[in-house]
Amino acid sequence: MSSKPIPSVKVRELNVCGWQAVSTLFARHPGEVRRLFFDAATGRRAGEFCSLLAQHKKVYRQVEPAELEKIAGSLHHGGIVAVIGERPMKKVTREVLDTWSRTKAPLLLLDRVSNANNIGAIVRTAAFFGVRDIIIADHPAQALPGEAAYRVAEGGMEFVDFYRVPSLPGLCAELSRHHFLIGTSLRGNQLSPAAAKERGLPRPPAVILGNEEKGMSPEVAARCDRLVKIPGTDAIESLNVSAAAAVLCWEFFGKR
Repeated sequence: MSSKPIPSVKVRELNVCGWQAVSTLFARHPGEVRRLFFDAATGRRAGEFCSLLAQHKKVYRQVEPAELEKIAGSLHHGGIVAVIGERPMKKVTREVLDTWSRTKAPLLLLDRVSNANNIGAIVRTAAFFGVRDIIIADHPAQALPGEAAYRVAEGGMEFVDFYRVPSLPGLCAELSRHHFLIGTSLRGNQLSPAAAKERGLPRPPAVILGNEEKGMSPEVAARCDRLVKIPGTDAIESLNVSAAAAVLCWEFFGKR
């Protein structure tokens, strides 16, 4: 009796562009780099990367600007492109929830944030403030950490883990047992300097950011322990979601 071989699953590849993103990738996860391409100017700084790839018999090559643009699929390649395999999303298991509870981990939840550049900017902010775990919903409107996000994150992707859940409201119900859920809303209470200084939260904070146009879904908002609004003038209704992420990460995760 013969059995058919199990077909291998081909992992999609991603281009990591820009010196900061690529150098951080080599510093943190060098084994993930499959190929490396660079222009003449950037190649003068990439000798250490090339030596490492040569040891593992991996491709690296200096190319003309037009070819580098074609490889990157973008004008915004910063003179260097590292090719990696797409990183799989992690799952929120009971063990993960227990770890978050035990370590009082700072958490960032994204509810259908749809712009990839915003994802990258949020990742950069999260990495800066030491927020390692970012949770997103398995929703068609939710942008994923792809090439644009890697470029904008400027190396921040190497310091965060992405988790994807089938239901964000369902996860919020689980998290509320050990985290204090803070959602952003134009109808929320304004943040005050006194509250920022004292915080006074009964549980470690988990900050939730909503869609750029529609905000959080009503189901997610209903699960929040507190809805907050960043105060400003009446000239502009609200901040870009990535700017709001920076303010709230400083507010609730920044060192005092």
